[in-house]
Amino acid sequence: MRRLGSEQGFALMAGILVMTVITGLALALLLVTNSGQKAALREQASESAFNVAEAALNAQVSQLARAWPTGEGVIRCTEATTSESNVCPTGNILKESYPNISPTACSGKALDSWGSPSTNEWTTYVRDDVQGANAPFNSAVEETAKDYDANGDGKVWVRSVGVVQCRMVVLAALISQESIAIPFPKKVVVANWFETRNSGKKVIVNTQGESGQTTNVSIRCDPPPEAQPCAKYEKAKGQVSPGGVVEEAGTSPTKSTSELETLRQQAEATGSYYPAGKCPKGLPSGHLVYVEGPCAVEGGGNEVANSEASPGFLIIANGTLFMNGSSQFYGVIYCVDKQGSNKALVELQGTAKIVGGLDVDGSGGASFNASGENVVYDAKAVEELKTYAGADATRNSFRILSNSE
Repeated sequence: MRRLGSEQGFALMAGILVMTVITGLALALLLVTNSGQKAALREQASESAFNVAEAALNAQVSQLARAWPTGEGVIRCTEATTSESNVCPTGNILKESYPNISPTACSGKALDSWGSPSTNEWTTYVRDDVQGANAPFNSAVEETAKDYDANGDGKVWVRSVGVVQCRMVVLAALISQESIAIPFPKKVVVANWFETRNSGKKVIVNTQGESGQTTNVSIRCDPPPEAQPCAKYEKAKGQVSPGGVVEEAGTSPTKSTSELETLRQQAEATGSYYPAGKCPKGLPSGHLVYVEGPCAVEGGGNEVANSEASPGFLIIANGTLFMNGSSQFYGVIYCVDKQGSNKALVELQGTAKIVGGLDVDGSGGASFNASGENVVYDAKAVEELKTYAGADATRNSFRILSNSE
């Protein structure tokens, strides 16, 4: 007969209970490990997205350093819009560093609040700082702003988006234009020789203008012009007033080959470069205009280039300038004389006027036949000559934005 107190089967029950507990712990541990792996992958993807966004932002700033955006550009830069000639980053650099690893499951999701799909691993935007200096980034305002420096304050916002494995990071920074002064002779006219062809008692070259700073006409006379003096004008009739004409060795060329090449590249980047075979029609306006030539640049009628408040800088590498009528040019004109001419490279007639300064390199000269002032010195136009020296992020402007900004 079986005893009622038998413990047979107890070990089996205990074993099953222990196995159940162990299995539960193992499943819990596996769940925790899986969740940790997923969290780690999400964190890794977020860090990668940040790196991509930061790289795209830096690449965009590099493009702005090459050419500051002064006119309509590209609304949105992606790998599809990049090129060597526009303001978008060069996609190959980003592609080599961060190959596209976004899964197809993200396709079609417009994660970027400004409309870029998540299939773009990176996207950059350039927007004018419409709220002015020191104003914080405002997504709702900047999204509809112009895609260039429309207010002319030398600042734009760059917003960049990085997407890796469906994780998105949005960055923004205020980028400032940087410039340096261009050393230039503080003279009303610098040339190898100079003449007036009007015998009237009048001021033809105003060496003071409205600036209150008196300068003079500087001539090199090396070599002297044929069959005429280096300075031919009616001194007793005050044609150069209140300063005078001085003969001095001077420096020719005023700008070195490397400096001219830098200025040429800047003009090319901003669309104000006239290559060989292409000449401007009329007087070209602009902060910096470079004419390769050979060109005979002419201005007539009531044509006005630039303004007193915003003078320009016109470089004619190979060519001449002729102005008549009541045409006016505000700024500095520089004739390099690459053609090696000893003729008049700059000639003004009638009431045509240069307000600023004039510089003629080489053996070339300047000739004026005025019924009024032909050249008026403007110290501001000469002293404020600047060249673009790149772009960089404004201090303390870097921001990590939310996905909705």
